[in-house]
Amino acid sequence: MEPSYSAIANQQLDQVMDSGDIDLYNGLVTVCEFILDNPATAQRDSSAVTTNVGIRLRYAVPGHAPYKVFWASEGPTIEAVFPYPT
Repeated sequence: MEPSYSAIANQQLDQVMDSGDIDLYNGLVTVCEFILDNPATAQRDSSAVTTNVGIRLRYAVPGHAPYKVFWASEGPTIEAVFPYPT
């Protein structure tokens, strides 16, 4: 299965890019690429949350607290990106 981004994650990334915060956008994209290229390592370094659609992993964006990338190990798939308290 090809790694992918959900429609929600695509929309959220577009909003960050449109906001002009290039450092945040680059940080988010770097984390997303890391997750998609290294899902086993990313899973080891992620925390998890239980949602109504199952467990989603959450990876902090270095230097951009409280932003997190939420993802599913199946695929893997980037599900969402947004500020989330620790």
